[in-house]
Amino acid sequence: MSQSNGNSFSYFHKLTEVDLKPDTVVIQGLPGMGLIGKIAANFLIDQFNGVEIARVYSSFFPPVVQIDNDQGVGQLARMEIYAITKTTPNLLILTGDAQPHDIGIIQVLNEVLDFVIELKAKTVVCLGGLRALEEGPEVAAFGYNEETMKWLEGFEITPLKGGEITGAVGVFSALAAEKGLRSFGLLGKLTLVGTDPLASKNLLKRLAKLFSLDYKYEDLDGIIEEAVQKNDLLHQAEEAEGGSDDESSRGPSYYI
Repeated sequence: MSQSNGNSFSYFHKLTEVDLKPDTVVIQGLPGMGLIGKIAANFLIDQFNGVEIARVYSSFFPPVVQIDNDQGVGQLARMEIYAITKTTPNLLILTGDAQPHDIGIIQVLNEVLDFVIELKAKTVVCLGGLRALEEGPEVAAFGYNEETMKWLEGFEITPLKGGEITGAVGVFSALAAEKGLRSFGLLGKLTLVGTDPLASKNLLKRLAKLFSLDYKYEDLDGIIEEAVQKNDLLHQAEEAEGGSDDESSRGPSYYI
């Protein structure tokens, strides 16, 4: 399926058909702050042997071919949609190499949303990162109606207290709400420099409670241990160079 609008172009390459239950949940984990959402999305795909059902190419992605292995095999920047049918509810995982460029992000994600709605999606969950002060919650949530927020608070998930949501996490969830789906975002507090698999684990714990998911964290815990060690080394290097970590040097307390 391809769509063209003036100078823009999007192409959906369907790889296989899938039969999903009517209460299917879409979980978006695209690259963003700390790769928090992407790490969580990849974890779910690996845990439940997700099947890739579609690839999304667009002129709004970076014009880049990524070489991901020692054999020199590359792939054009894209988003990928995986189906997981071993869980109840069924899951659709949206992940990929990059987010669409700002000028085309609404168009591309709206097309993706129409695609997953055809596959019986009823709920959209967008995963991202939260730059917050030390006293902030591990996970904060935002939604688009009081019913959704009360439901999340029932699982002891703290509402986001103001700020701005940028990028795919905000756009995809907002579009889904406009089309009548239950839609919300979960933001993990960034605590490590660079990638932050610890924040990803905190999001996965909430998803497990919300949708009765059962998985093991052994592989992720190994990644977390490596990230924490790297983080400690970086802090030691900063202290040795006389760097400061005062509050004024930190970014704003909202998702970017």
